[in-house]
Amino acid sequence: MSGTSKLSSGSRVAIVGGGIAGAGLAASLLFNGRARGVALDVRVYAGGTEERTAPPALLTPECRSRLAALGCRIPPEWRAHELRGVEVISQGERELLPCAAGGLWVVDGWPRGEGGLDMVRHVLSTAASAQGARFVNRHVERVERQAPAPDAPTAVRNAGPLVVRAQGSGERFHAVALAAGAGPLLGDAFFKGFRPAPSMPAVQARLQGAMTGRDLAPVARLWVAPLPSVDALFLIPGASSVYALAYGAAVTPADLCQVLMMAARDGLLEEGFEVAALETTRLPFGPGRTLVAPGQLAVGPAAFGHPLQVGLSETLASCSRAAVALLDGGLDAPSLERRYVRDGLGELMEDAAAGARSITWLRRAGKRAPAAFVAARAKHSAGGVYGGGVLGLSSPTPLGLLSAARWSGVREVVGSWLRTPMEPVPTLVPEVEPDLYYVVDDDADTREALTLLLESTGARVVSFADELALFCAVARRPPTAILLDVVLHWVDGLRLCEGLKQHPLTRDTRVLVMSGLNRPHVRQRALDAGAEAFLPKPVNPDRLLCQLTGRVPDPLAAPREILRPAVVETFGEDRFAS
Repeated sequence: MSGTSKLSSGSRVAIVGGGIAGAGLAASLLFNGRARGVALDVRVYAGGTEERTAPPALLTPECRSRLAALGCRIPPEWRAHELRGVEVISQGERELLPCAAGGLWVVDGWPRGEGGLDMVRHVLSTAASAQGARFVNRHVERVERQAPAPDAPTAVRNAGPLVVRAQGSGERFHAVALAAGAGPLLGDAFFKGFRPAPSMPAVQARLQGAMTGRDLAPVARLWVAPLPSVDALFLIPGASSVYALAYGAAVTPADLCQVLMMAARDGLLEEGFEVAALETTRLPFGPGRTLVAPGQLAVGPAAFGHPLQVGLSETLASCSRAAVALLDGGLDAPSLERRYVRDGLGELMEDAAAGARSITWLRRAGKRAPAAFVAARAKHSAGGVYGGGVLGLSSPTPLGLLSAARWSGVREVVGSWLRTPMEPVPTLVPEVEPDLYYVVDDDADTREALTLLLESTGARVVSFADELALFCAVARRPPTAILLDVVLHWVDGLRLCEGLKQHPLTRDTRVLVMSGLNRPHVRQRALDAGAEAFLPKPVNPDRLLCQLTGRVPDPLAAPREILRPAVVETFGEDRFAS
């Protein structure tokens, strides 16, 4: 090492995180180093736990250009799935934001192969390996700074060598980069004072049999604030499935499932979809602070990002800036701060802050939110050197959207003070089918017993083992009543009752809630949710028929046997806490 703060030939660089940001930084470091005649030893350590849901990748023209510049061979079949546009939805209002010709590719091999992000990571890793990067299949536990030798050069003496501890081994490096997702691998322990990008809880899922829309060219959808706990829902169609992502400060898997039921009811998803994979994750929600130390920096989602940034252009741009900064001033903290953060990431971090703030204003804008996107797009604001639009589009930019969303939010709030709320009336409300009953219970014995009882009176019964089809069924074929269990596979039955009662198409449907826990607070929650009655399990047949028909049973008749399932379910609130 020379006495300057620059990396020189023979310098060793560790990259923590083997995802797109890690592989992209390795390729960019080696490419830029070779252009300057600097030979580097680059090691890429494995990242965190891989996601089973395998999100797709959205590639803009600028993103594809950056991949090609790093030596990535883009398979021609990646163009087979191209989005026609992104539809923004809020409170019944819709606006389609079209993509430019050849604008937005959806790369996705799930479920038969890798997810789109994994496919992009693979081509980046191949390009980096071809240039000399070594990928280490070990997870990093911590990064330590050791005291340098007294006779070391000034820059090295100020920085000190870095030791990467990974599963029992320790290796010395001149520089270390954290290239992780929104939940950084090392968190606050990367270096003293490290402040990664803030993040927000999210839930993602893969849906089969749920292709969005019937257009020949697919359309992605952004549904703003479908539930109080959900800031937005993304629906991105892939080759053979739909990727769903819901985010919000208090979002849960049950929230996502309920929103998916609402989306199918409103025609945003095809009926009969199945949830093939579901898991929690986190999304970046603004820019980080204190992203550099001598010889250390954070790149990718660990440094900045926001939920409306669905493309990869910004991440790849930060990789290029980080590589140049490390080569020019990697060992000196002030130089690294100036070259990487202030001069390199300035525009990207402004966009991240604006994109995160836009989420709050879009929620406040209500039905004006889709028009805010159109208004911001009409300004034809320049995309900047990073091509920086939201939703993978060239426009609107995050700053332009923030301005339009803020104005729409203010107008909506002020307008709500001056007008009387009027609920839209559906154009066509199907008539209730007499003697049609829905039984929703994940216990087969209970479903069979209730079905036999109701059919003995001449009624028709449709039973649901999976509650995800309930909203669609009630909206299109209203029953006389629904017998709804509390403990279900995906969503709490009490939340389903509330959802049915809040929509004009289903609010008049009679709902009887059943539960194995006959406690006053459960009974009261059921009635507060809009249930007509609460029936403790095992269900008394005479009481059930009396509630449904209003006919009091003959006291001289032989009593019916109480319906006892093989296994009586009990209600536990902790089951839905996760």
